[in-house]
Amino acid sequence: MNANLKCELPEDISAKDFKKKFKAVRQRVKKKLYEAYKEYGYLLYAGLIPTVIMYLLYVAHGIHPFGDGSVLVLDLNAQYVSFYEAIRNAVYGDTSLLYSFSRALGGEFMGIVAYYVASPFTYIVCLFPQSRILEALLTIFLIKTACLGITFGFYLHKTVPGLKKIPRIAFSILYALSSYAIVHQHNSMWIDAVIWLPIISYSIEQLIKHGKYKMFVFFLSLTLISNYYIGYMVCLYTAAYFFYYYIANNEKFKNNPSYEKNHFWKSLLRIGAYSVLAVGISAIIIFTAYYSLQFGKNTFQNTNWALKLRFDFLEFIGKLLPGSYDSVKPEGYPFVYCGVISLILAPLFFISKKYSVREKIAAGGMITFFLASFSFSTLDLIWHGFQRPNWLNYRYSFMFCFFLLVIAAKAFADIQDIGTRPIFLSSCLLGVIVMILQAQEYKYVKDFETVWFSAICIGLYLIILCITVKTKFKNNLAIIMTVVICLETFGNGVLNMVALDNEVAYSGYQKYTNYFSEIRPIVKMVQENDKSFYRMEKTTHKMYNDNLALNIRGLSCSTSTLNKETLTLLNSMGYCSASHKSQYRGGTPVNDSILGLKYILSKDDLSEFYEAAYTANGYTAYLNPYALSIAFGVDDDIKKYDSNENGKGLDLDDKGFLNPFDAINALVTAMLGEKELIQVFVPVPLADISKSNVTESSISGYAKYVPDPDAPKDSVNVTYKFELPEYTGEYYFYQTGVYPRKIKIYANGKNLGDYFDGTFNSRIVSLGKFNAGEDLSVRMNLLGDNMFIKKDSNYVYYVDREVFESVMSRLAEMQLQIDDNYTETYLCGTFNSKNDNQTVLTTIPYDEGWKLKIDGKQAPIYKSLESLVTFDIDTAGEHYIELTYRPTAFVLGCVVSVVFLMLFILLIIFEKYLKKLPILKTFFTCVPCPALEALAKEEEESSEAENSTIPSVTDEEKPEESGAQYVPFEESATADRHEPKVSEKTARIGDVNTDKDENNDSDNSDNQDAPDDCDNRNGSDGCAE
Repeated sequence: MNANLKCELPEDISAKDFKKKFKAVRQRVKKKLYEAYKEYGYLLYAGLIPTVIMYLLYVAHGIHPFGDGSVLVLDLNAQYVSFYEAIRNAVYGDTSLLYSFSRALGGEFMGIVAYYVASPFTYIVCLFPQSRILEALLTIFLIKTACLGITFGFYLHKTVPGLKKIPRIAFSILYALSSYAIVHQHNSMWIDAVIWLPIISYSIEQLIKHGKYKMFVFFLSLTLISNYYIGYMVCLYTAAYFFYYYIANNEKFKNNPSYEKNHFWKSLLRIGAYSVLAVGISAIIIFTAYYSLQFGKNTFQNTNWALKLRFDFLEFIGKLLPGSYDSVKPEGYPFVYCGVISLILAPLFFISKKYSVREKIAAGGMITFFLASFSFSTLDLIWHGFQRPNWLNYRYSFMFCFFLLVIAAKAFADIQDIGTRPIFLSSCLLGVIVMILQAQEYKYVKDFETVWFSAICIGLYLIILCITVKTKFKNNLAIIMTVVICLETFGNGVLNMVALDNEVAYSGYQKYTNYFSEIRPIVKMVQENDKSFYRMEKTTHKMYNDNLALNIRGLSCSTSTLNKETLTLLNSMGYCSASHKSQYRGGTPVNDSILGLKYILSKDDLSEFYEAAYTANGYTAYLNPYALSIAFGVDDDIKKYDSNENGKGLDLDDKGFLNPFDAINALVTAMLGEKELIQVFVPVPLADISKSNVTESSISGYAKYVPDPDAPKDSVNVTYKFELPEYTGEYYFYQTGVYPRKIKIYANGKNLGDYFDGTFNSRIVSLGKFNAGEDLSVRMNLLGDNMFIKKDSNYVYYVDREVFESVMSRLAEMQLQIDDNYTETYLCGTFNSKNDNQTVLTTIPYDEGWKLKIDGKQAPIYKSLESLVTFDIDTAGEHYIELTYRPTAFVLGCVVSVVFLMLFILLIIFEKYLKKLPILKTFFTCVPCPALEALAKEEEESSEAENSTIPSVTDEEKPEESGAQYVPFEESATADRHEPKVSEKTARIGDVNTDKDENNDSDNSDNQDAPDDCDNRNGSDGCAE
């Protein structure tokens, strides 16, 4: 028993010691958290207030449940919301983040993730049920609004010590609710960079002054990962801000408190090296994004490098005013409004005596740099990655807002010394500019919404600022100013959202939720009853990316990360496919079957060729019994089909077939290796053409029809007449035209909708079912200025059922039987080849990321039809086929990211030891130069008497003494203090900063790991990190 006691006693003592140590650690953590809250807690208001205002803006706009409004607008409605749904599906294990068959037959998905939904905020949607996706998006937007205010407040807290807490909150509100943040909120992937820009700016300053790198690397990596496109712009900003800050503070040792020799070049080396480290950490995004762009986005447009002036300076000034929304279309100007008070205060920064001439010149240069970027087309192209934006111009303009607000805040910090006269003059000058803008009659400068709104704000701020200079009750006035800023930003937000709604229209809440709640049951029913690999489409659409939201494999998609070859293929087969998007319109039994569309969801009757399988909520899931597998055997002639020999090819508009019917006939002929053309689609000869109120002329093989000038639109028609053959069933129409002009189509008087409408320029149109021998008239009502129609072409076709069934039966003889253990990135199954050297065509878009194994051995793939994966099987018989998607760019990106991330972690862990190595010391700390330090101390001692007369006030809440003309300094962990005076002689010796009070401030808490040789010198915080 005693032995047992002896064994238990050490354990009891150990447990007590552990509890004691744990309690001590917990107390230290609580103390640290309390201290952090005490210093930074007020910044919560900088996030909370703009968030409340943002939510009130949505409430005023009638968002659900206060109306039928939603956050869906422009591309968020057309594209992004489905990407969020796809991310949610992937997280819950239903799809892959690497590849998706839900986009245009199939394609890499990491490019979509990298551009649209790589932000950490994206995964908030996973916390909401599928039916509440719109509420999830609203939550993300509000959280991001809060983060905008907090990060900007943090920057002001660290860099503008003369600014009190309430003004910091006020300027943070202006940043969080700038026009850019409101108008571009639906482009949520861009807002992450707006959030982290203040942190990155502060980290650049710390990297220059003290060699601190951790914050810079982390947040630059996070920005690049969140959205590489805007991240690229932030990298350009990083370079510009580095030179601005260094030049602005390159006197009196401000940017070199450690007295480092060759400080500029070493700082440049450090920021370059750590930028590379950040890029390396984000390589998984950058590499996969670059790989995605190779499929066609980088050839989407021809870049015009001609230097052009985009607008005049006065037009730009107008965009700084509230209510100055103009357009998100290509002709739109930058969204740079960030508060009227910033326009009053920014000029005052340049007359303030608190800031040096050098800093003012540098700030003016930075502003000029942004204005030049906005104005000159070539600079603007560089900012946008060497391609002109498709709508939503000047996507980097938030950087200008940030910088303008920073210098405005600095001016406000010195407002008392600036005095009332400059405030009055600045306000009057702004008022005169507003009146001049009104006289110019710019469309976006409206009398009430812009002119009077601005005038009222100018008057209120003039009164507040002047009284602030004269009175002791500064906190009360700061609160009043903040209230006015809240009202101003709310008013501007309402005007911006109303204008955006008028231009591009917000989508209704019920329209979105009702559509998906209606169609999801039939999708779920099909997927639960048929778990094999197949494609499925639908004849009703909410938008282009519904398949991603519904998790069905199909051919509809819209994304900037387009696959040009796939879109060309779909267009050549008669589907709606143009620009960067495709949609299931133009389907026929022939092209549907070739592409493996096994199920078609429709409210229409499709029973002529398809079989009704399931029904729910008015939808019927039609089974296509002729649908081929994703891979099937074809003749070698398929390799010649896309060679453009004899003017034949896939592109219908360039040396190709006159219409998709002829193209598909030639395609199935090549697939089966026949010498005579197989006519699955049979043309119906044109019997007659009649015209009303149009003038006809000929040009390059086209008939050009121009409406009579005074004729009503509904009377301007060209009518084709046909005598139908001995076939009862569905007839199809296709019109070839290289100059699309919007028309309406009528078949025997029935309106079939628009054609050549600018989005779906050409597609197969079902005219409906007609009886054998019936007369058919196709009337085209011209809605535009003219119409071009290809001469000597057939326009109406029908499917020869007997030929169609024979063709599909022959193609189905050799198909890949896919096993049930498939995934989006792994397809496997058996293929029974009847021939040696058998060509196997898949309907998977060609991508080098697909790796093929035949019977366990690596085999090559190649491209057919200019777009699809194809391979050969050497011998007849049964073979086991494995297709695995593993793109080299993704693998390499993962490796590089892991290596650089591990390098970053190792640098942090072993920093204390690495900084002692002479070759690496420069990367971790600003190494002091004793000569510079000695000279600086000498100058400091010589001016000590003069400096001793300067009052030291560090308590923000300390009441102002009578007649005192200064703004009290706040106690802050890293706030800059009064600088000791240093002679020009010493300043010229090195790029250094005598920021002595800062060195004695709480920045010293970062110096615990300083190298030994720096411990006993002044300004030792320069060795931190």
